[in-house]
Amino acid sequence: MTTERCPSTDEPEASRAGEPCARHATRVGSETIKVPRSISSSELLDGQLSVTIDHEGMRYVLRATRAGKLILTK
Repeated sequence: MTTERCPSTDEPEASRAGEPCARHATRVGSETIKVPRSISSSELLDGQLSVTIDHEGMRYVLRATRAGKLILTK
């Protein structure tokens, strides 16, 4: 099992005493705001033309077109 490292500090996330990694959260004054996680489409599709996504009991298909667009369908 590998420990995910925080890219901004290169510390293992587990060693940050429960604080979220900077790529998942940012501080504004004394308030921590969660930042949406970003995943590249090439990483998500992993060389395939489509991937299925299960969400709340429904199955969706995310498909890449020849024109480089993404289409999400039920």
